[in-house]
Amino acid sequence: MIATIWYAAKLSKKKQPESFELGFNKIQLWLIPVLIISTIALTVGLERVSSLVPMPDSVAKFFDDLFKNDIFSIIMISVAAPILEETLCRGIVLKGLLQNYPPRKAIVYSALFFALIHLNPWQSLPAFFAGLFLGWMYYKTRSVIPGIIIHAVSNTTFVLFLFLPKAQQDYLGLLGLPLYLVVCVLATIVFVAGCMLIQKRAKVV
Repeated sequence: MIATIWYAAKLSKKKQPESFELGFNKIQLWLIPVLIISTIALTVGLERVSSLVPMPDSVAKFFDDLFKNDIFSIIMISVAAPILEETLCRGIVLKGLLQNYPPRKAIVYSALFFALIHLNPWQSLPAFFAGLFLGWMYYKTRSVIPGIIIHAVSNTTFVLFLFLPKAQQDYLGLLGLPLYLVVCVLATIVFVAGCMLIQKRAKVV
């Protein structure tokens, strides 16, 4: 990922030396708690989306074996991955797409790219929908920092579930059906309200 970012940044800088930047621009401080709360709400929906393509047991075992309950795994998933992926997918790819396509097309194309780099359908489907939100946030702020926050909160939520017993590693298993349905409704309301607030007040700093 670092090598890809370096190569893409080198090409971008060559084409636009005067205006090249990776997008670590300042954001409005009120956005941070709104993004955290909205992302937690979003993870409820993304979890249901991921269940539309059931993961084979062999693949699930591979991911279980890949993740170790140690500080290195947590840092990689919750810190390194958000920074690297947002720098590439939004700071370089989406920025370039916005210079050549209308915003809606650019955001959709960048979400498709974000889904494809996950290399498997079990992560790609929720990654596409998350990528739409991430791309929209970059378009609204011209900064990768909101995306890093969203990405980190989403990944950390996933990590926390992995510390629970196998049967409780999703919202449905953890909460039970009646409470889960209530949480789904509340999460939808919270996410929509967060997006409306962002649409109304977010701006490039």
